[in-house]
Amino acid sequence: MTTDSGDRAWVLHRYVYGDSSLVVEFFSQQHGRLGLLAKGARRPRSSLASIEAGRPLWIRWLGKGDLPLLVQAEDLGPNQPLNALQKISLFYMNELLLRLTQRGDPFPQFFGEYENTLRALSEVPDIAWNLRRYERRLLEALGWAADLGQCGHCGIALTSGATWFYGTQTGIFCPRHAPGEAAVAIPAEVLEWLRGPMNSAPASGYNAHLRHYLERELQVHLGRRALESRRLLAAYLQRGKRTAST
Repeated sequence: MTTDSGDRAWVLHRYVYGDSSLVVEFFSQQHGRLGLLAKGARRPRSSLASIEAGRPLWIRWLGKGDLPLLVQAEDLGPNQPLNALQKISLFYMNELLLRLTQRGDPFPQFFGEYENTLRALSEVPDIAWNLRRYERRLLEALGWAADLGQCGHCGIALTSGATWFYGTQTGIFCPRHAPGEAAVAIPAEVLEWLRGPMNSAPASGYNAHLRHYLERELQVHLGRRALESRRLLAAYLQRGKRTAST
């Protein structure tokens, strides 16, 4: 892959390569995930030394194969200050993309969702429901989202005021056709929110249902290896409980 025009992008991850370089994983608007070699980026005077997650960039690269050469990374805006919980949330967003997508597989329809969720990290007091929207939109963009409109057994349409059920890799089911003990119980109103634009917070009390359902749906594609960001979040919340009790 060779580019002359460049692309808007965000840093997902970076790691050391050799004595003075970095490999940087980007999520770009038109090209999807990119793994680029930032040669000499660890040198103090390198123009690439400040590359980090949470900052919009305009990047250019040269070469083909798995690791083209990053030749330009220009800031498009300031890096928004994030607190510890917001940083863990950003790490989670990026880790999902790294685990669920492949390099060189563009899906520009999701780029705006990524930017909107990142913006919400610093602007919205409660980020939880924005992360649930992010998870659902990512599953939709990848073609993996369950059909939430009807029962997977009898085809009856989703109706309010009842508890429905989600079966791993089998879809949702009406109260009459719950698929066994492993099914996740979900209020119909939660499923209706997920089917809609998700532009505002769901009703109070539904966050736990949303988290539980989407964790199960994502786990099918994540496999057995746990997400590091979830481990960090659990440790952060546990420290908060210990602090509050002292």
